[in-house]
Amino acid sequence: MNLGEKVRTIRKSHELNQKEFALKIGVSQGTLSDIERGVCLPSCETIIALKNTFQCDLNWLLSDDESFSQTPTYISSEELKLLTSIRALPAQEKNELYEIIEIKMRKNKYPKTD
Repeated sequence: MNLGEKVRTIRKSHELNQKEFALKIGVSQGTLSDIERGVCLPSCETIIALKNTFQCDLNWLLSDDESFSQTPTYISSEELKLLTSIRALPAQEKNELYEIIEIKMRKNKYPKTD
């Protein structure tokens, strides 16, 4: 997956059209289209905006190493909402929530996360 395809993946995972996504990272829709099609590379400022706005892993974004594409390396909007909510909880409530998640994972036979 090339850099443009990775940018498109991030945009689509957040269910944004090109105009909305371009606005969030500070480029024009035309520039975003060129980036996604591989016609041009994003500037350093655009890469930083991607990292900060969408919490994407720079190693994944900038690497040609296919092993980075085997695991999720960006956070979807739903995951970001969950993470933001969890971070606001006191430690005891975080632990309780983690216990609930572990119970659900065992009940539904999902693989254990460490």
